[in-house]
Amino acid sequence: YTPAKHRAAIAMCCCVSKRPFNMVRDPHYVEEIQLLRPGTAIPSPATVSRDVNQIYQVGSKHVKKYF
Repeated sequence: YTPAKHRAAIAMCCCVSKRPFNMVRDPHYVEEIQLLRPGTAIPSPATVSRDVNQIYQVGSKHVKKYF
């Protein structure tokens, strides 16, 4: 576990499963994370949005280069 991997997993979950960025504020999600790893910092929806945008920016360069 690292905070960076956790943030990446959340960003990918939002993209792939078409979930809103504010899913990280869902009380059941927060409870699950705290159950599995107590004390884990959960990023804000704004952070998730920035992470998704960064993944898109990096990924789009690879797609552009491929084609």
